[in-house]
Amino acid sequence: MPRFFRGRVTRGPASHLSHSPQPRMILLATAGLVAASAALPCFASLGRAPSAFSGTTTVHQARTLAAANGTGGTGVSNGSASYSVSTTTLAGGTTVREYVGADGVVFAVTWNGPFLPDLRELLGQHFATLRNESARQPKAGRGQVRVAQPDVTIESGGHMRAYTGRAWINSRLPAGFDTDTLQ
Repeated sequence: MPRFFRGRVTRGPASHLSHSPQPRMILLATAGLVAASAALPCFASLGRAPSAFSGTTTVHQARTLAAANGTGGTGVSNGSASYSVSTTTLAGGTTVREYVGADGVVFAVTWNGPFLPDLRELLGQHFATLRNESARQPKAGRGQVRVAQPDVTIESGGHMRAYTGRAWINSRLPAGFDTDTLQ
């Protein structure tokens, strides 16, 4: 004899358990958490003090380096300006490096990994420059974007699971710093 259970006709005493939406909800919730953890925001910004990253896997290391203050490309060093490089691996596997000047301000950032970091947070006030310039450039290649303005230079490119980029503030570079060394 059929019975009614929440507006449905059921057969047998435990049939309402077999149509339970609970396993589906658990699966969807788990998938949502995995997707959200892959795109966790980072909170370092160009032109600001270095800050902690959200959702890191704590592969966080810092080293202090010196940029040679050469004259005329001779390679003779007249002094040095120290800076530190802080490397962090985000939860999604992307590596972000912050280059921090002696004044404690981030003058350059680089990223490399399977997911793009949150560029709005990473570039700070310079994100608008990237957005405006990339809207004006034709979509060619693998999404390569290069913005070179007097105050900031931003390079970003790659494809799914292989993104890379770097950005720096030209006026904050230590004397003699070579931007080709940004990794």
